[in-house]
Amino acid sequence: MTETPLTEVMNGAARPDGGGGAQGSIPLPKRNAPKGLLPGTWVGRTLKVSYMDADGLGTESTGTLLDLYPFGPVLNLAGERAALSWDCLRTVTLVSD
Repeated sequence: MTETPLTEVMNGAARPDGGGGAQGSIPLPKRNAPKGLLPGTWVGRTLKVSYMDADGLGTESTGTLLDLYPFGPVLNLAGERAALSWDCLRTVTLVSD
């Protein structure tokens, strides 16, 4: 069995694009950070949200988006901070200012 020296692999013996050109020949690594379902520009703005509450009933409310986390958004609903799961959200609408 013939072994391929590591230097040949590192120098691009099998690049994904098959090219030897310098520009665009090495793909960028994938971003491992969570991707939010809402734009970050909505933080601090008023939203209308429809979600499933703890009793399993549909609820609609208006509140301010405080922050975004991988589990879901945190909103100020009726003066209290509420963390909603992405699973319970039905609709999120930006209220025009």
